[in-house]
Parts: sequence; structure tokens; C-alpha cells
Amino acid sequence: MKGASKGEGLGNKFLSHIREVDAVIHMIRCFDSDDIQNVNPDVDPIRDLEIIETEMMLADLESIQKRLEKNNKKNVDEDQLKILEIALDCINNDKDIFILNSQFDTKQLNQSGLLSIKPKIFVCNVDEQSVQDGNKYTKDFIEKFGKDNTLIVSADIENQINELAEDEKKNYMDMIGLKDTGLSMLIQKGYKILELDTYFTSGPEETRAWTIQKNCTAPKAAGEIHTDFEKGFIRAETISYEDFVANDGWVNSKANGKMRLEGKDYIVKDGDVLNFRFNT
Repeated sequence: MKGASKGEGLGNKFLSHIREVDAVIHMIRCFDSDDIQNVNPDVDPIRDLEIIETEMMLADLESIQKRLEKNNKKNVDEDQLKILEIALDCINNDKDIFILNSQFDTKQLNQSGLLSIKPKIFVCNVDEQSVQDGNKYTKDFIEKFGKDNTLIVSADIENQINELAEDEKKNYMDMIGLKDTGLSMLIQKGYKILELDTYFTSGPEETRAWTIQKNCTAPKAAGEIHTDFEKGFIRAETISYEDFVANDGWVNSKANGKMRLEGKDYIVKDGDVLNFRFNT
């Protein structure tokens, strides 16, 4: 809420929690209801988002100014000093702070702890009738902030889906015209905005999914399971997810020529099923 950077509402507790996250999801009210409280007198998703964004920027401003004070400056390394100085100039002069993304890598930006530069997803929470086509609130919101990182979901519908048995979920979603749940769409957006992929390992006892950064090499992907796998990497037996499912697992995939051997330079693709060979 307004004044969070000065301690209003959850205040600094809220702001300190989100300093540690990789991305921020804004859940924004885009529905009318007399039954659900609103801290503001009316529904205005654009205003609500701008309040939060302003509070995060004010919190960043205070943090930057403290770290650039003469006594503290000596404890900040050169790259971080540059990030803080550019961010300060952007905030003070109403410039686009995301220019930092083109000048520094993700790791350096994350170390800065700045809230304003975190990747963001906007989730417009609508009533049941608006879940497919949106409403006046979502149309205004998307017109201002774009649709690339915006999702339209109904938390009410999501709650109903979660309470159904697995075999009933699809029937209910077909009935109301939903292809994917809001949660599924949010996960996909999250992976995209954080530039993540998934690969699988599959054996007699279990199949597991592993999360990696995009453009990850096979040895680095192996290191997600164990550092020994990365150090002793020889090759990766590789099958695409589609081929693995179509051929009912490893044995038929190998017999039908769908398995390939990939070396250290191989860039793992989203959905690959991998079996690593390594020296101990």
C-alpha cells in the first residue's frame, strides 16, 4: 500500500522479503465486488501497480543513497558502484532503469538488491465471466503495460479447479472454455521471464525434472544433479521428450534410432531426456 517504503502496511517487512526473489509477480485486482475489501475507494489496477512500483523505487532510492555515502562507499566494489550510480540517475531523472540490463549481467544486477530492476509478471485477477476475454480493467491495463508479461486469471476459478478430482478438472475446464489453468500459464511465464529450461532423467525407479538456465551445456546440466557428474562428464545419451513418450521409454527409443550421443559442447534443449555417462 501507499507509504510502504516508510513503514505503512507490511512496510519494510514486505520490501525486505522481495529483495531476495528472482522475479516479482504482481497480483492485481481487476474485478468489482461489494463482498471483498479494498484499501482504495475504487478499482483501478493501473493506480494500484503504480503505487507498488513507486514504493519499490523509493525503497531503492533510500538504499542507494545510504550505500553511496562516503563511509559506506569504500565497502562497495567497482561494478556495484556503477550500477548504483546509474540507478540513482535513472530514479532522480525519471529515466528507464532497465537500461542496466544491457550494461550488466544478471548476477551483478541480483547482487545489487535493487527492487525496481527485477523481472515482473502482472497477473490480472478477474471475475469468472471475464476469464476468457478480460474486461474494461484488463483492457486499460494491457494498453498501458503491454501483454507480453501480463496474464488474465480468475483466482476464484483456480480455487474451484484445485478442489476437483483429477478426472473432473478437464471436464470443468472444457465446460468453461479454459485450455490451461492460471497456475500452468504462470509457471510458463515464470520460466520464460527467468530464462529457464527443464530437462528430465528417467530410470526404473523414478522420473525427475531438473531446472537449468537457457543455453546450458550438457556438463553444467549434469552438475545440477551432482558436481561429480559435471567434473567427470564423458557424454550424454539424449532423447527428446516427444520421442521418449512416443516410443514408450529408453529401450524402444534406442531401438528406433531416436537416441543420440552428445558431448561437452551440447546445448541442452527444453524437454530433453538425458542419461549421463561420467568418470568417478
